[in-house]
Amino acid sequence: MKNFILINAVIFLLYGLGFLFFPEILSQFVTDAIPTSTSGLIDMRATYGGMSIAFAILLWYMQQNRHTIKPAIIAINLMVGGMALGRIAGIIIDGSANNMMYIYLFLEIVVVMLGLRLLSKLNASMQQK
Repeated sequence: MKNFILINAVIFLLYGLGFLFFPEILSQFVTDAIPTSTSGLIDMRATYGGMSIAFAILLWYMQQNRHTIKPAIIAINLMVGGMALGRIAGIIIDGSANNMMYIYLFLEIVVVMLGLRLLSKLNASMQQK
């Protein structure tokens, strides 16, 4: 369970650092476009960069204490599940998406399913005690 949390922390950290320092390159790769204003780049650095880095640090911190393992997995499911929900809404509302959007959606669903499985195991082990 700690590995699941740590893997997510590393992914969010790398993603955040990438968008903090290279928003143009990653934006082009992910969305096929680069923000056209300075404020667009700043917001990308803050939201994709800063928020992802902060979440990574929170996950790293939470995995260190056995009492916060379950809340960490719940946090991952909420964050990644929210991303999947937003992505699905975007595909429905905005129409066709590039391949990266579908790859991200697939990965988000996999992470949430793994998280739910881990939560189920945690709950089962808690009931046995």
